[in-house]
Amino acid sequence: MPRKLADCPHCRGKKTCTASGGRSCHDCLKAAGRSVKQWGTVRCSQCGGRGKIWAEEEEPQPQESEEQATAETGTDSAADQPEAPAENAPEA
Repeated sequence: MPRKLADCPHCRGKKTCTASGGRSCHDCLKAAGRSVKQWGTVRCSQCGGRGKIWAEEEEPQPQESEEQATAETGTDSAADQPEAPAENAPEA
């Protein structure tokens, strides 16, 4: 699968962690060498302060055309079928 650069889901591309109400989360504080009781904003430990991470790009599934779908199921659309005579129609 191809990979592409995407915004970091932890810091949302801002490069600094503010996940805990404007403060950095415990994981990012620990990664920066700070005590978890300290108040501060440090760089994101998930992306390393880059704001971007490599993410797997999902490949779109090829859409089947209507002709292929009807060929596989063996059913035709209503427009292709002849009209059936009405059973209770008044005769002229």
